[in-house]
Amino acid sequence: MSVSCGSRSGAGTTGVEEYIDFSQEPVTITYLTIGDKPTNGQTEKVMEKINALLLKNLNAKLDIYYIGWDNYLANYNKALDNGEVDIDLVGTGADWLDMWPNVQRGNFLALSEDMLKKYCPQTYANVSGAQWQACSLDGNIYVIPENEYNQWTNHGFIYRKDILDESGLSDIKTWEDLTTYLAFVRYNYPGMIPWDADGTNTIVSLGYLTSKSDYIPIYEVTTYGLFGAYSHDKKTIVSPFYTGDDYTNYAKLMKRWDQMGVWREDLSLAEDNDIEFYADESALLQHHTQNFYTEIKPKMDVIMPNAEVGFFWFGKDTGNLIRNSILHGAMAVHSKSKNPERALMVYDFLRNNEECYRLIRYGIEGKQYSVNSKGMLEKPSGYNADRDSMTTNFWWGRRDEYELLDSAASWKEYYDLVEDYERVAVEYPWDEIPFSAAVDQQILEDVVAVCDKYVPAIAYGKYEAEPEEEIALFRQKLKEAGIETLIRQLQAALDNR
Repeated sequence: MSVSCGSRSGAGTTGVEEYIDFSQEPVTITYLTIGDKPTNGQTEKVMEKINALLLKNLNAKLDIYYIGWDNYLANYNKALDNGEVDIDLVGTGADWLDMWPNVQRGNFLALSEDMLKKYCPQTYANVSGAQWQACSLDGNIYVIPENEYNQWTNHGFIYRKDILDESGLSDIKTWEDLTTYLAFVRYNYPGMIPWDADGTNTIVSLGYLTSKSDYIPIYEVTTYGLFGAYSHDKKTIVSPFYTGDDYTNYAKLMKRWDQMGVWREDLSLAEDNDIEFYADESALLQHHTQNFYTEIKPKMDVIMPNAEVGFFWFGKDTGNLIRNSILHGAMAVHSKSKNPERALMVYDFLRNNEECYRLIRYGIEGKQYSVNSKGMLEKPSGYNADRDSMTTNFWWGRRDEYELLDSAASWKEYYDLVEDYERVAVEYPWDEIPFSAAVDQQILEDVVAVCDKYVPAIAYGKYEAEPEEEIALFRQKLKEAGIETLIRQLQAALDNR
């Protein structure tokens, strides 16, 4: 890249000015993110302000390329593979956005430490050596981690504490307590559907398995968490869906829930469970921590102030909780980028310049957000989401230092949960192992197809056989599909790392 330095006025210090020729035409950097493209015109206004800062400081502009939520993974990979769209920065993730497969397919640029130090200096200084190692394959760094942002997206059940008190329990600490609560609702609140599940949610299966053992799933390979290892033996790949007693015990419990009438006999008749919960027509929701404290609890406090809600997180039984991977959100440079150095400069600026960070995360102060006297985020008076919202989905470089606490969220409940979480949480151990690139994709598809058929039925007790018989049949079908081959391939990837 030509790096002669032209003249400019008023630019802030970024640490990379000496590498930019300000006499040349501005460089446009295209950033790919996941999400439906906004249509209300507000994001464009935010981008005007972001680009004014980028032009002034880096002689660059930013353009956003959106991959819509419908069939997002296939469309994401297609956009990266075919190279028909000029893309520079790519939001990615090891556990949900095929990060390692795209590394293997050559879609992400190898980033040397010298390159990162030179063009992305502020971010580079805030990533540890061990964290860079987790971003590397065969000695090359391929992504920049979201390592300065702490988030809890672990799942669980949200329940009514006021109803629980009536049952004689003070807290839900185990799945057995949860079953007692649901039975109490079923027989004492005939106008309620304990949990109006529609039969599509299978995260509960994994939630039970992580609650009853020290199982740590590999999130990168199947959404079911089908493979992983136990904390007491992290060197041995297993599948508790395929072996052991825990999944059989889960099947028995779900059969019991079905017979108790926890959900409708015909799951296809289920209605919106969230709406029913707020309307006092259902007593259980399945969401993750963030939904609990940012949406469910605050809304219930307004709609039903006399009702209390609690959160039973998966893993609470045994204290088995895995922290979010620093590669859940990460930023890569596309291998076909025409301006990789400037792309790194732009990313460094978005992540570390507080004014720019506020814009890309929250929008324009006074329009999309305001800050109250306590320094907390609020919506401005008269704010209308359809008319006023903006969407940049910058989930690949957030920093706790610059984040604003939303005044509408239930922070006391959140911090109470975090206090419990911090006592037991362990680091996600699989960041630097490209498991998804190690398995036979056709066999994996065959195994997933078996899961797609059996796991939802097992999760809601919707089969005729006894639970032990259904699990035996499921496991036989997994064996025929090649699950043992996948376990061997994953084990080899672990052994070779």
